Amino acid sequence: MRIVFLIGMVAALSGCGADRDVTFIYYPHAPPSATFPPRYRFDALASQECGKYGMKAVHIWDSIWDWDRVRVNYNCVP
Repeated sequence: MRIVFLIGMVAALSGCGADRDVTFIYYPHAPPSATFPPRYRFDALASQECGKYGMKAVHIWDSIWDWDRVRVNYNCVP
């Protein structure tokens, strides 16, 4: 029974320590929208989202996908 408890605790704790990231996908030539934040607000929103877990957002990279979509990634670091 102890082994089952220890395996359960390790699994639960390793899930809490998993990497977290925040990703925005947007079309740079799309008209402004009230439902999606503008590009200049991504840093603040990523910091806010990572702050929920006591972490800070670090901008990792941008990439251009097909159809002119841009993907902006942030990692949450302790």
